Amino acid sequence: MDINKIDDFYVFLNKHTENSKNQIYRGARNSTWDLVPSVGRIRNKDDSKLTIEDEKRLLKVFKHRAYPFIKDYLDSDIELLTIGQHHGLPTRALDWTKNPLVGMYFAIEEPFTKEDEKETEYSVLFIYEPQTLVNLDAVLKPYEINKVTRYVPKHWDKRITSQGGLFTVHNDPYESWEPDNIKKIRIHKDIRKNIKTTLNRFGVNPGTIYPDLDGISKHIKWLRSNEH
Repeated sequence: MDINKIDDFYVFLNKHTENSKNQIYRGARNSTWDLVPSVGRIRNKDDSKLTIEDEKRLLKVFKHRAYPFIKDYLDSDIELLTIGQHHGLPTRALDWTKNPLVGMYFAIEEPFTKEDEKETEYSVLFIYEPQTLVNLDAVLKPYEINKVTRYVPKHWDKRITSQGGLFTVHNDPYESWEPDNIKKIRIHKDIRKNIKTTLNRFGVNPGTIYPDLDGISKHIKWLRSNEH
């Protein structure tokens, strides 16, 4: 499905806000981007891939330097990994949401760039429909898994709660994930502004997505911008 006009967006809303299926959503600014975790986009100076030991080293440095903020989670690699991912650390995790409106917001949050326009006219919303529920009691060891695994974190941050956040953790972060039960909805660049304004009317904006001072400031700035 492509969203080229505002009526298409309302068709999307009608379908997915009333859908009771076990679907999760991930928005991306550029429709050519694959489902590759952030650490899978990093290379060593010799253009080789990071090893698992390299990944563990990144997490160890994060654990060491972020200690005052994460001391309650030091014994859990998966919690530390997802906290780091949530705050921009390159990891083998991808952010998803259970809320289709939040997923749509992340697809159109940042301005479409000239580099994007060289590759496509669309942003994208990935929709994945798992066949099983997440086992909330499972102990997930992120560097020992042999398949892509969903993980629902504890609500250690207000953003996780407000975004309906969860993660997929990838056994091979350099491989694009292309499961059978995934769909793409493309959003044309010319309709992104209208969708963002509509989402704001529904209460989905930086102030609610990021329920802190940064989010409030970002929302106020957007309200006074030419984009709005």
